[in-house]
Amino acid sequence: MPSNVDQRYIDAEKHYYEATTNEEKLKTLQEMLSAAPSHKGAEVMKVNIKERISKFKALIAAEKKRRKGGYSIAVKKMGFQIVLIGFPNSGKSTFLKKMTNADPAIAAYPFTTQKPEVGMLDYDGAQLQLVEVPALVEGAADKQAELMSIVLNSDGIIMIAENEDQETTLKNELKEFGVPQRLMVILKGQEVRKQDIFNFFGLIRVYTKEPGDDPIMDKPIVMRYGSTLLDAAREIHKDFAKKFKFAKVWGSSKFPGQRVEKLYILQDKDVIELHAER
Repeated sequence: MPSNVDQRYIDAEKHYYEATTNEEKLKTLQEMLSAAPSHKGAEVMKVNIKERISKFKALIAAEKKRRKGGYSIAVKKMGFQIVLIGFPNSGKSTFLKKMTNADPAIAAYPFTTQKPEVGMLDYDGAQLQLVEVPALVEGAADKQAELMSIVLNSDGIIMIAENEDQETTLKNELKEFGVPQRLMVILKGQEVRKQDIFNFFGLIRVYTKEPGDDPIMDKPIVMRYGSTLLDAAREIHKDFAKKFKFAKVWGSSKFPGQRVEKLYILQDKDVIELHAER
């Protein structure tokens, strides 16, 4: 980021990375361009923003066209979403089948996967959504913008590559498309545990309870390390977060059931009891 950016630009950039739809991404990019510094040192940054604006306009136009025709490959998010990417026959489908409840087609010929395949990874009750997108190719940032938009809107990425050349090529495509998410690189055939994925993306499990009841231990909220009680309230329901007042915490608190404020930072396996204004 160049120097001399003001708070308006910083806020717009933050909203860009938090946006979950192409329309929201486009709007925040336009805000970033409007708030970008006018000095010469910011020219490269503005060119990059304009390129991303053009791509999102194209993606939105393509999505509208598909909706009129009744078809779309967009994938609805269910909790923390991780996208699997790789070249043809990289082993994505085999990995998805091993890690989740999905049963994708697996064959020796390339481009077996024709549409996104979705599965849920269960780690000690925590559910992560894994989405395998059809095989990417060199030039994907331009040739496969629709697929890259799914990658862009995810929470994290797992790349499966056969060698360093494939890894470098795909990393360049992600950079070209402006994809900022954390990337886990796995070599084809490499043994990976569910716990490895959970830990790599810095995730925690948070359990909830109602006053006077036992904690609900089979359906934890999956959040990033460093998340606060207010973030947890938003995960439950955005309207609840507006009325959220305080919480009691079991686990990382100084004593069981300690009353803490909404910016309290949660730890893995904390149990929370949220209280809202009436």
